[in-house]
Amino acid sequence: MYSKFFTYAVVCLLVVDSYYCSDLYSDKVLNYDAKTFNKKIGGTPHFVNFFAPWCGYCKRLKPVWDELAEKYNKKTSDQELVIAKVDCTVETPICAEEGVSGYPSLIFYAAGEKKGVKYQGKRDLIGLEDFISNNIGENRPEVPASDSKPTVPEHGAVVLTDATFQEAVKEGMHFVKFFAPWCGHCQRMAGTWAELAESLQGDTSVTIAKIDCTENKETCADFEVKGYPTLLWIMDGKKIEKYQGSRTLEAFKQFVNDMKKTHGKDLPDDGRIPDPKDETNLVVELSAENFENAISKGLTFVKFFVPWCGHCKRLEPIWKDLALKYASSTQVKIAQVDCTKDEKMCADKKIVGYPTLFLYRDGKFLTESHGERKLEALHSFVLEYIQHSEL
Repeated sequence: MYSKFFTYAVVCLLVVDSYYCSDLYSDKVLNYDAKTFNKKIGGTPHFVNFFAPWCGYCKRLKPVWDELAEKYNKKTSDQELVIAKVDCTVETPICAEEGVSGYPSLIFYAAGEKKGVKYQGKRDLIGLEDFISNNIGENRPEVPASDSKPTVPEHGAVVLTDATFQEAVKEGMHFVKFFAPWCGHCQRMAGTWAELAESLQGDTSVTIAKIDCTENKETCADFEVKGYPTLLWIMDGKKIEKYQGSRTLEAFKQFVNDMKKTHGKDLPDDGRIPDPKDETNLVVELSAENFENAISKGLTFVKFFVPWCGHCKRLEPIWKDLALKYASSTQVKIAQVDCTKDEKMCADKKIVGYPTLFLYRDGKFLTESHGERKLEALHSFVLEYIQHSEL
């Protein structure tokens, strides 16, 4: 057994071109470190699995990912796709830069692109093959270079660029489509988006717009766009909500009407969204040193997060508001753990995605919140368990 292990170790050490060994997936899957990742991405199209060796979902994905590697990793000059992996427990900075907030994260990088598209579907061979076929080998149309001219309506939708975006959205309400011309889903939605823009041309309270992320990477990075199309409601220059509904004209119109009714009611007199940094932070900061003592009495609702996670950033002001709601309660604490500072504790508690929301009662784990991450939904969730404890 010792001899076998020694031989395996020697083989690993002899691997060249910055690929290194891993026993979670087959050696057909190319394993990248930071140097190799930065060198290879942007050349041949890549489908990359960002994983952690201890992650159960990653282990269950093994046969499917190995099969994809067997099919596509041919080591020929005309290779159309590379199936690769990055171990996020080793290459943490790269995973942070790519916005990885849970494992496994499967991201497709087109030829000539450093910005990837995250796979959101079912992790089976059929779903992954369909995603690959939608993203590889498509003929990309020539896109004119962006300029600093004012935004120009095109089929009703306002066309935005890096040069015009900030000025265009700094005031008022805007529903913006972030897209890539080669994206199949974007192409299928293009007609519906144009119809929406045309139907609302007479409404001066809202602008329907779009921005090509292949030509305007700076703006798309600023708004943390990780997949296409991404549809964001922007008010006075700030991202308010990401649209998650059906991509039909009727659904889009309903969303616009709902957002117009909702926003503006509870804002300050100047109509601006308050900066959460200006608010008092009543969230209890937990660490490995104080965790057990802090949760030992009453209900403690804990957010496990990492600072670079986009979903965590969006939840931050809501979490502060939730803490404010329970500021006078002696039964409830709203708390959080930064998993970049307490990696071992988060691993021990089997945190595999961010943010993860656990509820504890008198030092014992009670349940996990899987519902909406909106203030009233989270408030109702906690209230339900307060009432249970009073029965």
